[in-house]
Amino acid sequence: MRREFAYVITCEHASPQVPERWLPALEPMLAQCEEHRIWDPGTAEIGAELASLLEASFFPGELCRLVVDLNRSLTHRDLFSPPIAALPDTEKTAILCRHYYPYRHRVLQEVESLLTANKCVLHLSIHSFTPSLDGEVRENDLGLLFDPWRKGEKDLADVWLHYLRRRARDLICLPNRPYLGISDGHAPVLRKLFRRQPYLGFELEFNQKLPLSENAGFYARWVHRTLMSALESKTAAHLNE
Repeated sequence: MRREFAYVITCEHASPQVPERWLPALEPMLAQCEEHRIWDPGTAEIGAELASLLEASFFPGELCRLVVDLNRSLTHRDLFSPPIAALPDTEKTAILCRHYYPYRHRVLQEVESLLTANKCVLHLSIHSFTPSLDGEVRENDLGLLFDPWRKGEKDLADVWLHYLRRRARDLICLPNRPYLGISDGHAPVLRKLFRRQPYLGFELEFNQKLPLSENAGFYARWVHRTLMSALESKTAAHLNE
Protein backbone atom coordinates (compact mmCIF):
# COMPACT_ATOMS: atom_id res chain seq x y z
CA MET A 1 0.00 0.00 0.00
CA ARG A 2 1.41 3.37 -1.03
CA ARG A 3 1.50 6.14 1.55
CA GLU A 4 1.78 9.89 1.17
CA PHE A 5 5.01 11.46 2.32
CA ALA A 6 4.90 13.85 5.25
CA TYR A 7 7.87 15.94 6.35
CA VAL A 8 9.32 16.97 9.69
CA ILE A 9 12.12 19.55 9.87
CA THR A 10 14.22 19.96 13.01
CA CYS A 11 17.08 22.37 13.75
CA GLU A 12 18.40 21.26 17.11
CA HIS A 13 21.18 23.89 17.25
CA ALA A 14 19.27 26.81 15.72
CA SER A 15 19.78 29.31 18.56
CA PRO A 16 22.69 30.83 20.56
CA GLN A 17 20.34 32.00 23.34
CA VAL A 18 21.18 31.25 26.97
CA PRO A 19 18.37 31.52 29.55
CA GLU A 20 19.23 34.10 32.21
CA ARG A 21 19.14 31.49 34.98
CA TRP A 22 22.17 29.67 33.58
CA LEU A 23 24.07 32.58 32.07
CA PRO A 24 26.41 33.10 35.07
CA ALA A 25 27.62 29.50 34.82
CA LEU A 26 28.29 29.78 31.09
CA GLU A 27 29.64 33.33 30.70
CA PRO A 28 33.34 32.39 31.09
CA MET A 29 33.03 29.60 28.51
CA LEU A 30 31.01 31.75 26.09
CA ALA A 31 33.72 34.42 26.17
CA GLN A 32 36.34 31.94 24.93
CA CYS A 33 34.26 29.52 22.88
CA GLU A 34 34.31 29.31 19.10
CA GLU A 35 30.95 30.05 17.51
CA HIS A 36 30.44 26.56 16.08
CA ARG A 37 30.52 25.12 19.59
CA ILE A 38 27.68 27.42 20.65
CA TRP A 39 25.19 26.90 17.83
CA ASP A 40 24.78 26.12 14.10
CA PRO A 41 24.49 29.49 12.33
CA GLY A 42 22.36 29.52 9.20
CA THR A 43 20.30 26.45 10.03
CA ALA A 44 17.23 28.28 11.34
CA GLU A 45 16.87 30.26 8.10
CA ILE A 46 17.35 27.21 5.88
CA GLY A 47 15.06 25.11 8.03
CA ALA A 48 12.27 27.68 7.95
CA GLU A 49 12.51 28.09 4.17
CA LEU A 50 12.58 24.33 3.63
CA ALA A 51 9.64 23.75 5.95
CA SER A 52 7.63 26.28 3.94
CA LEU A 53 8.49 24.60 0.64
CA LEU A 54 7.64 21.14 1.96
CA GLU A 55 4.63 22.27 4.00
CA ALA A 56 6.39 20.55 6.88
CA SER A 57 6.24 20.82 10.64
CA PHE A 58 9.23 22.88 11.81
CA PHE A 59 10.97 22.50 15.17
CA PRO A 60 13.86 24.93 15.75
CA GLY A 61 15.80 24.61 18.99
CA GLU A 62 15.45 27.72 21.13
CA LEU A 63 18.57 27.69 23.27
CA CYS A 64 22.35 27.38 23.09
CA ARG A 65 23.71 23.86 22.84
CA LEU A 66 26.04 24.62 25.78
CA VAL A 67 23.02 24.64 28.08
CA VAL A 68 21.84 21.27 26.83
CA ASP A 69 22.42 19.64 23.45
CA LEU A 70 19.02 18.84 21.97
CA ASN A 71 20.70 16.55 19.44
CA ARG A 72 22.25 14.26 22.07
CA SER A 73 20.86 11.29 23.94
CA LEU A 74 20.45 11.51 27.70
CA THR A 75 23.43 9.21 28.24
CA HIS A 76 25.81 11.06 25.91
CA ARG A 77 28.85 12.59 27.57
CA ASP A 78 28.32 15.90 25.74
CA LEU A 79 24.65 16.33 26.65
CA PHE A 80 25.78 19.16 28.94
CA SER A 81 28.81 21.42 28.54
CA PRO A 82 31.38 21.19 31.39
CA PRO A 83 30.09 24.26 33.31
CA ILE A 84 26.54 22.93 33.26
CA ALA A 85 27.62 19.37 34.06
CA ALA A 86 29.29 20.75 37.21
CA LEU A 87 26.01 22.21 38.48
CA PRO A 88 23.89 20.39 41.10
CA ASP A 89 21.64 17.62 39.79
CA THR A 90 18.59 19.74 40.59
CA GLU A 91 19.72 22.37 38.09
CA LYS A 92 20.41 19.81 35.37
CA THR A 93 17.02 18.23 35.97
CA ALA A 94 15.42 21.67 35.67
CA ILE A 95 17.14 22.19 32.31
CA LEU A 96 15.95 18.83 31.03
CA CYS A 97 12.38 19.40 32.20
CA ARG A 98 12.13 22.95 30.84
CA HIS A 99 13.94 22.51 27.54
CA TYR A 100 15.11 19.05 26.51
CA TYR A 101 12.10 16.86 27.26
CA PRO A 102 9.51 19.28 25.81
CA TYR A 103 11.48 19.68 22.57
CA ARG A 104 12.04 15.98 22.01
CA HIS A 105 8.46 15.19 23.01
CA ARG A 106 6.99 17.67 20.51
CA VAL A 107 8.95 16.09 17.68
CA LEU A 108 8.09 12.58 18.83
CA GLN A 109 4.40 13.44 19.00
CA GLU A 110 4.44 14.87 15.49
CA VAL A 111 6.13 11.78 14.02
CA GLU A 112 3.71 9.48 15.84
CA SER A 113 0.74 11.52 14.66
CA LEU A 114 1.85 11.36 11.02
CA LEU A 115 2.52 7.64 11.19
CA THR A 116 -0.89 7.08 12.76
CA ALA A 117 -2.36 9.01 9.81
CA ASN A 118 -0.74 6.43 7.53
CA LYS A 119 1.99 8.75 6.24
CA CYS A 120 5.55 7.88 5.34
CA VAL A 121 7.59 10.28 7.51
CA LEU A 122 10.70 11.92 6.11
CA HIS A 123 12.59 13.70 8.89
CA LEU A 124 15.29 16.21 7.94
CA SER A 125 17.53 17.41 10.76
CA ILE A 126 19.38 20.57 9.63
CA HIS A 127 22.88 21.34 10.94
CA SER A 128 26.01 23.22 9.96
CA PHE A 129 29.68 22.47 10.63
CA THR A 130 32.90 24.42 10.94
CA PRO A 131 35.15 24.33 7.82
CA SER A 132 38.07 22.98 9.86
CA LEU A 133 38.35 21.16 13.15
CA ASP A 134 41.50 20.24 15.05
CA GLY A 135 43.62 21.05 12.01
CA GLU A 136 41.53 18.98 9.59
CA VAL A 137 39.93 20.83 6.66
CA ARG A 138 36.46 19.59 5.73
CA GLU A 139 36.21 19.79 1.95
CA ASN A 140 32.53 19.02 1.46
CA ASP A 141 29.92 21.74 1.23
CA LEU A 142 27.06 19.45 2.24
CA GLY A 143 26.99 16.17 4.09
CA LEU A 144 23.98 13.88 3.77
CA LEU A 145 23.91 11.69 6.87
CA PHE A 146 21.89 8.47 7.01
CA ASP A 147 22.06 4.85 8.13
CA PRO A 148 23.67 2.87 5.27
CA TRP A 149 22.28 -0.38 6.73
CA ARG A 150 18.66 0.76 6.39
CA LYS A 151 17.62 0.01 2.83
CA GLY A 152 15.07 2.80 2.54
CA GLU A 153 17.52 5.48 3.64
CA LYS A 154 20.37 4.06 1.56
CA ASP A 155 18.23 3.84 -1.59
CA LEU A 156 16.93 7.38 -1.23
CA ALA A 157 20.36 8.78 -0.32
CA ASP A 158 21.99 7.30 -3.43
CA VAL A 159 19.44 8.90 -5.75
CA TRP A 160 19.26 12.16 -3.80
CA LEU A 161 23.03 12.63 -3.88
CA HIS A 162 22.93 12.20 -7.66
CA TYR A 163 20.44 15.05 -8.02
CA LEU A 164 22.16 17.25 -5.43
CA ARG A 165 25.41 17.00 -7.38
CA ARG A 166 23.76 17.48 -10.76
CA ARG A 167 21.87 20.65 -9.77
CA ALA A 168 24.85 22.32 -8.08
CA ARG A 169 28.00 21.04 -9.75
CA ASP A 170 30.21 23.56 -7.94
CA LEU A 171 29.21 22.20 -4.52
CA ILE A 172 30.76 19.05 -3.03
CA CYS A 173 28.15 16.70 -1.57
CA LEU A 174 29.29 13.62 0.33
CA PRO A 175 27.50 10.82 2.17
CA ASN A 176 28.03 10.58 5.93
CA ARG A 177 30.63 13.36 6.12
CA PRO A 178 31.89 15.02 8.24
CA TYR A 179 30.06 12.69 10.66
CA LEU A 180 28.58 9.22 10.44
CA GLY A 181 24.83 9.02 10.10
CA ILE A 182 24.67 6.34 12.77
CA SER A 183 26.43 8.45 15.41
CA ASP A 184 24.39 9.63 18.39
CA GLY A 185 21.76 12.14 17.37
CA HIS A 186 18.06 12.92 17.21
CA ALA A 187 17.39 11.05 13.95
CA PRO A 188 19.21 7.84 15.02
CA VAL A 189 17.13 7.73 18.22
CA LEU A 190 13.91 8.06 16.24
CA ARG A 191 15.08 5.36 13.83
CA LYS A 192 15.31 2.93 16.71
CA LEU A 193 11.91 3.90 18.07
CA PHE A 194 10.24 3.55 14.67
CA ARG A 195 12.43 0.84 13.16
CA ARG A 196 9.43 -1.19 11.97
CA GLN A 197 7.48 1.80 10.67
CA PRO A 198 7.85 4.02 7.56
CA TYR A 199 10.19 6.58 9.12
CA LEU A 200 13.26 7.85 7.24
CA GLY A 201 15.71 10.08 9.10
CA PHE A 202 18.39 12.24 7.45
CA GLU A 203 20.74 14.87 8.79
CA LEU A 204 21.85 17.62 6.41
CA GLU A 205 25.17 19.18 7.38
CA PHE A 206 26.04 22.47 5.66
CA ASN A 207 29.58 23.85 5.68
CA GLN A 208 29.70 27.17 7.53
CA LYS A 209 32.07 28.59 4.90
CA LEU A 210 28.94 28.99 2.73
CA PRO A 211 26.74 32.12 3.05
CA LEU A 212 24.01 30.09 4.72
CA SER A 213 21.92 32.86 6.30
CA GLU A 214 22.19 35.23 3.35
CA ASN A 215 21.38 32.55 0.75
CA ALA A 216 19.04 30.39 2.83
CA GLY A 217 16.42 30.46 0.09
CA PHE A 218 18.85 29.09 -2.48
CA TYR A 219 19.99 26.21 -0.27
CA ALA A 220 16.44 25.37 0.77
CA ARG A 221 15.25 25.32 -2.86
CA TRP A 222 18.24 23.19 -3.83
CA VAL A 223 17.42 20.63 -1.16
CA HIS A 224 13.70 20.73 -1.95
CA ARG A 225 13.99 20.35 -5.73
CA THR A 226 16.53 17.57 -5.55
CA LEU A 227 14.56 15.71 -2.90
CA MET A 228 11.42 15.90 -5.04
CA SER A 229 13.37 14.62 -8.05
CA ALA A 230 14.77 11.76 -5.96
CA LEU A 231 11.37 10.76 -4.60
CA GLU A 232 9.87 10.81 -8.10
CA SER A 233 12.67 8.62 -9.43
CA LYS A 234 11.80 5.03 -10.32
CA THR A 235 14.75 3.93 -8.23
CA ALA A 236 13.14 5.34 -5.08
CA ALA A 237 9.52 4.69 -6.03
CA HIS A 238 9.08 1.90 -3.44
CA LEU A 239 9.98 4.08 -0.44
CA ASN A 240 6.42 5.07 0.44
CA GLU A 241 5.00 1.59 0.23
